Amino acid sequence: NERQQRVPGKCIKCKTARPNVTIRKCLYCKPCFVRTSVVKFRAALSKSRRRIDDKRTDTQQPAPRAMVALSGGPCSSALLRLALDYHASMSQKGAAVQSPYSQILVGHVDESALFDVVDGAVRSIAGEDVGFCQARLEDVFAATEDSDALLEIVAANIAPGSSVDSFKARFVQLACDNKAEQRSPRERLHRLFDSLGSATNRESLLDAIKAFLLARLARASGCSVLLMGDSATRIASKIVSLTSRGRGFSLPLEVASECAWPQDGLTVVRPMRDFVAKEIAFLNRWAGFASVVVPTFTTGAPAHASIDRLTEAFVVGLDRDFVSTVPTVCRTVQKLEPRAEALAASPCLVCGMPVDPGSQAWRSRLTVSDAPSPSGASEPRPADGSSDQDNDGAAVSLLDISARLCYACQSVLHFCTSDGLVLPAFCAGRLADKARSSASNNAQAHEALRKQVEDFLIDSGDEDSDNGN
Repeated sequence: NERQQRVPGKCIKCKTARPNVTIRKCLYCKPCFVRTSVVKFRAALSKSRRRIDDKRTDTQQPAPRAMVALSGGPCSSALLRLALDYHASMSQKGAAVQSPYSQILVGHVDESALFDVVDGAVRSIAGEDVGFCQARLEDVFAATEDSDALLEIVAANIAPGSSVDSFKARFVQLACDNKAEQRSPRERLHRLFDSLGSATNRESLLDAIKAFLLARLARASGCSVLLMGDSATRIASKIVSLTSRGRGFSLPLEVASECAWPQDGLTVVRPMRDFVAKEIAFLNRWAGFASVVVPTFTTGAPAHASIDRLTEAFVVGLDRDFVSTVPTVCRTVQKLEPRAEALAASPCLVCGMPVDPGSQAWRSRLTVSDAPSPSGASEPRPADGSSDQDNDGAAVSLLDISARLCYACQSVLHFCTSDGLVLPAFCAGRLADKARSSASNNAQAHEALRKQVEDFLIDSGDEDSDNGN
């Protein structure tokens, strides 16, 4: 085909202009590279929309609303501009061609409570012509309509070789009578992250909090799709880091191109997973997409500062010498399917991912540690029925939440450096939701069992009439 023939030293698309960049052994000039990137993004977004439509039962419903998760970094900024341009171009074509989404909003998590960020920088990137929704990190410690209590970890013990992990917790009220003990949401947030032992644990908990806030923003705005700006380079790094932190059970859900876990009507879509980080950098530069630097706990730190930072340096360095590293890793993991046990498992109180019920046995088989001394403490027992005392000496019942925590979150909470670790409010809310769901399921199971045997039950009125005869 004459159209597919390459002209030496010329752009592979227009075949007339001098190339400016080489992508996977293909030469592109600036305009052709930008157009190719736009076409690739729109194809990924349209394919995702078709898969979402196939899962819908009512095809007469209007297109869903979508929220773009905007941090201000290069990937999320490119995602926002590409999504808005696609939505505007499809809307101009009229009813003949339907836009993938009826409306696109922007969701942002303000991290100024932990990092020094420029006030209003992300809002200026989003622009004034798009709906902007924002949540602050400290909002996870504010009272909500569903719950006004927090969950406090009283004792955390992971004992290798034991039969039971012990994570004892109790509910604490946000508004207490003692004004001296009351803390603001920002103070509770700082106390929480200061209690975690390493940058790896802080990054893990920060990711869980931001994921919860973005999902809550999307649901509150009526959006059923949440667009994330994870690039192929970021996904490849997450694959290695999540596996290293013990998240293999939920890995297919956390890096999938589309994820509807849990089944609450919200689908997470990652349309930038076909772009490597360098492609996005060229696209932002030549298309004029603005972005800001998003600080983290390891900004400016050496590569060994955390697992995420180390795996990122490893993947980027490997991809520099072997250019097919990132695409190969992403294509391989894309073939993974979540296990049936993961889809039916309970969500973790902290990260919201499925909890592996066999994590304790797995840890006992693989952990190498010193043998416990004969004079050491006895093996931890479940906290059912156990109690503690509050500051007034009153007995407070403790809860054993070890079965409600995934393996990775157990490791994060176990290595905290202070006693009385208070978790965000959504952890207590998830625990209460699980209790209500279990009670409802038990009631439904009891009713179903009663219907099955009701033909064999003797009615009390019939028994009395028989006695009278």
